[in-house]
Amino acid sequence: MKLTLQSIVTIFVLILSGCTTPVAIDPLAGQEQTANYQAGTFYAPADAPIGQIFRVAIREMDEMGYFRTGELHKDDSITIYARTRGDKKVRVQAVVADEGGSEIRIRVGSLGDLAESQNIYARIRNAL
Repeated sequence: MKLTLQSIVTIFVLILSGCTTPVAIDPLAGQEQTANYQAGTFYAPADAPIGQIFRVAIREMDEMGYFRTGELHKDDSITIYARTRGDKKVRVQAVVADEGGSEIRIRVGSLGDLAESQNIYARIRNAL
């Protein structure tokens, strides 16, 4: 019984972590740029330094009515922690990408919320 339960949990974790969904960032503008949604986290490119992304993100999150609960500043990333009105956790992270640009990572709730993540990203991207 113990082996079967461990096997089921292992398979579930592999399926969750291995599924990546490409998401169109701006289909109306005709751009072919896409983001990824993997294991509940939204990953999208950004054409700005992480400091600028941080300043824009906190302003946009405040305007959206989120309650910011903390920030974590590191050399290669800045993370903003917040809560929604329904008390879901929100994490927005600006990371220095390997290619020299930046990447925004957004996670809403425990299991992720693609629609809300896209909404947050669109607001940040438009403000940049």
